[in-house]
Amino acid sequence: MKLSIRFKLLTIGIVSVISSALSVLSVSLNEHQTLYANSVKESLVALTENTADDILLIMSDNNDSFLLRSALLRFERYEHIEYAILYDQNWNQIEIYLKPSLINKFEKELITIPSKAPKNLPLGVSVLENSFYALQEIGENKFLQGYLLVTHEYSNPIEKSQKELLKLTLPLIFIILAVAISATLFTIRQQLFPLLKLTVFTRHISRSKNYSKRFTVKGSDEVSTLASSINTLLEVINHEIKENQEKNNQLTEQKEAMYRLANYDQLTGLPNRRHVMTLLHELLQKHSALDQLVALLYFDIDYFKSINDRMGHEVGDKLLVEVGRTVTKLLEKDQILARLAGDEFLIIIPNPPSKQVLFNITEKLTTAFNTPLVIEKWSIQTGISIGVSDTHDAGYKVNDLISYADIAMYHSKNFKKGTATFFNSQMLIESQRHTLIVNGIIDAVRDNEFQLYYQPKISNQGIVEGLEALIRWESKTLGSLSPSEFIPIAETSGKISDITKWVIDQVLDDLPRLLEYSNKNIVISFNISSYDLISGWLEDYIRQLISVHPNALQHLQFEITESSYLNDFDQANRLFSMVQEAGGSVALDDFGTGFSSLSYLSRIDIDTIKVDRAFIDNFINDYREKAVLNSILELSDQLGLNICCEGVENIEQAKYLIVKKCHLMQGFYFSAPTPIEELSIAVDQAQQRYQALGLF
Repeated sequence: MKLSIRFKLLTIGIVSVISSALSVLSVSLNEHQTLYANSVKESLVALTENTADDILLIMSDNNDSFLLRSALLRFERYEHIEYAILYDQNWNQIEIYLKPSLINKFEKELITIPSKAPKNLPLGVSVLENSFYALQEIGENKFLQGYLLVTHEYSNPIEKSQKELLKLTLPLIFIILAVAISATLFTIRQQLFPLLKLTVFTRHISRSKNYSKRFTVKGSDEVSTLASSINTLLEVINHEIKENQEKNNQLTEQKEAMYRLANYDQLTGLPNRRHVMTLLHELLQKHSALDQLVALLYFDIDYFKSINDRMGHEVGDKLLVEVGRTVTKLLEKDQILARLAGDEFLIIIPNPPSKQVLFNITEKLTTAFNTPLVIEKWSIQTGISIGVSDTHDAGYKVNDLISYADIAMYHSKNFKKGTATFFNSQMLIESQRHTLIVNGIIDAVRDNEFQLYYQPKISNQGIVEGLEALIRWESKTLGSLSPSEFIPIAETSGKISDITKWVIDQVLDDLPRLLEYSNKNIVISFNISSYDLISGWLEDYIRQLISVHPNALQHLQFEITESSYLNDFDQANRLFSMVQEAGGSVALDDFGTGFSSLSYLSRIDIDTIKVDRAFIDNFINDYREKAVLNSILELSDQLGLNICCEGVENIEQAKYLIVKKCHLMQGFYFSAPTPIEELSIAVDQAQQRYQALGLF
């Protein structure tokens, strides 16, 4: 049977229209599938990375199984997550999350990947047997804690999405086909050319995937209607694509926000510890290959804790921001400033030309804080203490590089705040000894390695009226340790309160024997640290002493240096007023070596001024020292304060001080510090040596 040209053309026309429509639909479905799959992959990567970071924090902290299980339960919110498995670094399963609908299915089965072992999967997202598998490391190379495997359905969600797209587009396609069939004959006769143009247009759309283009419609015939219908279909497809793009953009923005949260400090905007460690690892690998130097500057803010406590955390936060801004302005583009934690900062200096250049940088940084910083209404005088290390000292090991800079920084803080110190190997030995001392303090308290020696204080009438309790430490592992070594270490490490408590308790335990060996009105003095005042524990502890030992405080005298007293003036006055009301007394130790401002003497709650031994050592041969000493003695008398001169070593010093009516004297001329067992001998010796002066 012969087919007519009209039939052929009609058939060709219908087939062309159907082919065009199906081609567009097919491309749309494929494009939709690709976009959907990419969107799921990106979302799954972001979700897996964020969860891995949270799990790393838990595993680094205490590895609490409940917290790990809770972290995995966040997948319950995601409809198409099938299960998530947490492995340790040896691929042993630790925890698992299973989609509720799959619990019965896998109740008695071990969940496995059908064709591959988990450790054979590549990191990131892979597709295997109609599912997405996202594998993420927990931790970094040297500090790998484990792996997180998350499985996401692949075929079902895509099929569902495609069905929804078909449900939306098929009615339009059927309408287009119906219109096309009824208009084909007319199109063959009159509009064959426009139809061909339309076919070309649809094929172009299929190839270019540019669904924003539209066919130019002329007239109101069937070809125009068909063109309009195709334009409508393209609009629907284009709308779907734009929606997917918007979702992708949102996911990208969220990913960027999460990246910033994970890698930058929220207060200062500087790189955080996690980010700078990554940068430092990469930088050291690069410079190690090139045999180039990398230097670190590790610094913190001097007196930051005191500023935070006295002025509030809001001022402290603003001070951190201002310090970060000030330091950033002084650095070159390739020099990286990061905030590690609290008031600790790190500067990476890649490939410094020389040590002199590093010295110049540290000078520029420390000098910048010579001028007080203005924070709100406060003018804050602070500074930064810097420690410097480089790969010449530490090699290209990140931990050693940071550790050495940290050690050098603490060397600056201990010897002179607001300066920079370059690391040397001797500091490492000192740091190790420092650590042994810090760790040994608690053991020393527990094992009674500390001992109190008592040094008599004799009055200008020849009577021992006071004793100073001086701590000694004979360590089982470190040997004999001087207070000048372990007390500063105890202060900076937060262990001084343990020593102060031990001293007070031991003095109270010794008090009955001290009264027996000397006299019933004896006053025992001991030092307290500025750290004891700042920490706030001492006030409550003294209240407890008053309630337990109501009569003991009349025999106790608290000695504090003038710099410590003025460091927190109001708190010190409040504490010592309470001590005096309970019958105790307060001495200002090392007078003349601290702030030496006479204006505060009328405003502080003290009973006694202790003149530093530096004035006693030199006044015999130096008329200026003698003039200062005489002024202190006269001023104390005018203010009604007792005065105690320490460091009396010879007869000339003792005679002069007695003539000048110094209330109390203390020193090796009268007696050296002695254990309590020999105290009665020391008291007798002191009084005999007074008599030997022959003044009365």
